[in-house]
Amino acid sequence: MCLSSVYKNEQAKENLLASDVASIEAEGGSVTLTDLFGRRITVEGTLKRADLTGGVVILQVGA
Repeated sequence: MCLSSVYKNEQAKENLLASDVASIEAEGGSVTLTDLFGRRITVEGTLKRADLTGGVVILQVGA
């Protein structure tokens, strides 16, 4: 099973939005993250980069 950590704007500890993310859905200008335990978080932003083998996803959030 591949789980990812999702960060806003750049990969840095202080920018972590969610960990153990199993599902990512993008619609319009928002992205919904669902973790291994079914917790969901919706963020206004867009996908910037996804490294699926490394388990890292970066979302572009804000201006």
